[in-house]
Amino acid sequence: MLVKTKDIIITGVYAAMYFIFVCLGTLVSVLVEHNANMKYAPAFTALFAGTVYMLLIAKTKKFGNISLLAAVMSLFFFLSGHFVLSFLPSLICGVAADLIAKIGNYEKKLLNLLSYVVFSFGNLAPIMMMWVVREAYINRLVARGKSETYISEVMIDFNLGNVAWLSLCIVLGALIGGLFGQYMLKKHFSKAGLVK
Repeated sequence: MLVKTKDIIITGVYAAMYFIFVCLGTLVSVLVEHNANMKYAPAFTALFAGTVYMLLIAKTKKFGNISLLAAVMSLFFFLSGHFVLSFLPSLICGVAADLIAKIGNYEKKLLNLLSYVVFSFGNLAPIMMMWVVREAYINRLVARGKSETYISEVMIDFNLGNVAWLSLCIVLGALIGGLFGQYMLKKHFSKAGLVK
């Protein structure tokens, strides 16, 4: 089944709600870390946005809507001054998440949960670029007039500890957020007739 205009509108609404949780996740990350690197933003976003993601799946149940949500986030990364290739991991994670949910026809809770975990790694895109093209990333910050102090604060070193810790945080945030989203779907939204 192809994505129709109605689905695009629905996805647009949920993308707007998801973006609010991205902003909230970023804010909480800054408050927790007390600096500008926002390394916990993907994990907090995953924790907060699970209900939106599960509602999107329940409302559309078609391939393309999760990918479209990822495309919106990719566009945000591209337009908001992040490194130019930051859109790519977000888009790849979104399409992979869409394919995982599609295996269960968007109805299998476990696959939808796994889909959300994979999708949530897309928000790690700006940090991935710090790791993959570190020098180019730093040069871009310098070109934008950022100070050495700011750059040293923002950059997150690529090492096994950081990769493992941030990945674990995202997985835990997505599992808790996704399970809560599925609980909300069953307990409240389905009973209210908002989803089938």
